Amino acid sequence: MPRTPARCYHFISHRAIRAALGDRPRRDVRWIPARPGTVCAEIGSGGGFYTAELARHLGPQSLLVALDPAAADIPHEPPAAPGARTAYLAGDGCALPFATATLDALLYSYSLEEMPDARAALSEAERVLRPGGQVVLFLWRPVLHARRAASVLALCRERFEVVRAERGMQNLRLACRKP
Repeated sequence: MPRTPARCYHFISHRAIRAALGDRPRRDVRWIPARPGTVCAEIGSGGGFYTAELARHLGPQSLLVALDPAAADIPHEPPAAPGARTAYLAGDGCALPFATATLDALLYSYSLEEMPDARAALSEAERVLRPGGQVVLFLWRPVLHARRAASVLALCRERFEVVRAERGMQNLRLACRKP
C-alpha cells in the first residue's frame, strides 16, 4: 500500500473526520500503560492526531518518541498540558532507530498498513520492546482485507501474547505483550 503523502496529514488528522470514524484520542491512548518513566514510541505519528494526548497520558516522567518518515515536513503542535518529553524523529517503521530491548510501549496508530512489510515491522517491534513491553496496533478495517487482517493477527500471535482485541465498524485494535 502506498504511503500517505505528508501534505494529506492535516486532512486525515482532522478531529471531526476522525471522531466520525470512532477515534477519540483521550480514550484511545489508554491502550498504552502509563507508568512513571515509560519510554514509548508512536510509529507513524503523522499529523500528530494522538501525539499530544499520548504525551499527557504518559506523564511528565516519561519519554515519547514520535517517529514518522515525514517528521521534518509535518508541523508539530506543542503539548497543551504537562506530559511526557516528546521527541520527533524521521524514521522507518521497518528499521526502528532504537537499541534492542529499550522501549516499554509502541503505538502503531493506523500506520502498519502503510508499511511495505508488516512482518519486518513487527519483528522490529519485538526487537526494541523490553520483556513485558506492549505493542498496540490500530488498523483500518476497510484497508485490511480479511486475508491480510488474518495474517497480521497471525504475525502478532507468533511474536506476542494478544492481551486485548476490539473490532469496531472502521477499525481493528490490538494490544500485545512481549513475553
